Amino acid sequence: MDELDRYTIAYLCGGPSRVAQVAVLTLYERRGVRISKGTRRADALAREPGDPVEAAVLAAIPAAGRPLGQVIAAAAESAAALAVAGALREAGLMRGRRPTRRGRALRRTLAGEPGASQAERLAALGPDGVEDARLREILRADDPKPVDLSRGRQRGHRNLESSNLAEPRFDGGDYGGGSGGGY
Repeated sequence: MDELDRYTIAYLCGGPSRVAQVAVLTLYERRGVRISKGTRRADALAREPGDPVEAAVLAAIPAAGRPLGQVIAAAAESAAALAVAGALREAGLMRGRRPTRRGRALRRTLAGEPGASQAERLAALGPDGVEDARLREILRADDPKPVDLSRGRQRGHRNLESSNLAEPRFDGGDYGGGSGGGY
């Protein structure tokens, strides 16, 4: 394997999740994907993939968007991302799911000379290799926990003292709210 592309480097150095991260970064740089920093929600802005791994990333993003961690996990399980391992096995750089001795040596070399582009740096070094600080933080962070908005079957407010609501049985029955009653 004379020429390693960014996906084979990513798989060798970080596995299928790293392959998906590289595809997300490539799409982000081409403005095909928008990622919100606070919510880590990925939205597809364009549906034109440049390769099968990018197609898997875009397929994992519904029209309403999806948390980035879920997008990466789904794309990492795609046939396109897993096919990268086959090329590494054929080249003798991996056996099963683990790198061979030659693969580990190449991985150390790649970590020492990661490449010039952000995609190559991400492939070899992981999120720490990304120069864009905003994107580096997004790739490092976990998806936020979903907010539980469960609605119980109880109606009304449980603690009337803390709610500042008057309780009808103690209000004296004055429903007129007026000056004292002359009609």
